[in-house]
Amino acid sequence: MLKIPPVLLGVSLVAQDDGIASHTSAPDGTVMAFDTQTMTFYEDMLASSWELYYTSSVQRATRNIDLWLNFLNHQAKKARGIKQDQLLSVLCRFYQLSSLAARDRYDLNRALHDEQQAIDIAFGLGNAELIASSLLRRTRIYLQKGDFQLAIQDAEAALPYADHSRDPLKGKVYQILGESYARVAGSDQSLQKKSLTFFDQVGRIVRKGNLEPDGSFVKLDLTSLYIERAEALRQFGQFTDAHNALAIASDNLSPELTRWQINILLEEAETYFAQKEYGDSATLALDALKLVGALQLGGKMERIRRLYTRLYAWDPNYPEVRLLGKELQLL
Repeated sequence: MLKIPPVLLGVSLVAQDDGIASHTSAPDGTVMAFDTQTMTFYEDMLASSWELYYTSSVQRATRNIDLWLNFLNHQAKKARGIKQDQLLSVLCRFYQLSSLAARDRYDLNRALHDEQQAIDIAFGLGNAELIASSLLRRTRIYLQKGDFQLAIQDAEAALPYADHSRDPLKGKVYQILGESYARVAGSDQSLQKKSLTFFDQVGRIVRKGNLEPDGSFVKLDLTSLYIERAEALRQFGQFTDAHNALAIASDNLSPELTRWQINILLEEAETYFAQKEYGDSATLALDALKLVGALQLGGKMERIRRLYTRLYAWDPNYPEVRLLGKELQLL
């Protein structure tokens, strides 16, 4: 009923009559598909590629992803029928991962290109979870570009598909809706309330505890939820609540999720800057920069550069500001 991606099950999707994938049969009329062992191989390679992305440098992850994209594109062009559907489902997931890695490198054109590839495949297969996860990840790109209306448009479009998806993906779509509305809310209390209501919905999903992996490879947990909630609260001027949210995020942080640790540090630095506590902001930005440099995350580096520009305007001679500028020049 949910059209769960075949890469997770070792079974096929029924393709729509869209010209992309049509069923072929063996001489005896049997519809052909990859066997469970083959699909398990693809599933394992996809999972290990996501693990590499979360635990290594983005450059190393990108090399691995590009190899798989080339291979899967080649194989999908040769395949027919259900086998092609299965390969396209895997390829869609790899395009999503490639887009995420490109966003981390701050190559937003590549990120948008690859996410569009994922969206096209997802709609071609008619798979609700692939559609929701692809639109979710393009929403994130638009947020990074500052195209907030496009972000809201994609997040809203993902919502009906998310409502037919499993809890991790559903919660993540609600979460990014909360974040998207926070970016445009300003002093509009009705939009602020709408944003926080979406975050409250995510909290109920997380606390329910039904967060077994669903194949979307989203990370839905209290840490990510409260980082994004803190960002919204900062934008609403609710600084004490923002710091409390970041404390909850930090308390629930898994040690291996270095990117989440960076996000906590950067959001805390932004919150202190908004409170005009510039020294604390600079200190936290320096702590974040050490991790960003090790993982070579261009997107996060750009965020630190923008914060440094504002700190420099405050006091270019403040020791931590000078050190931050020096370290940025070395990376």
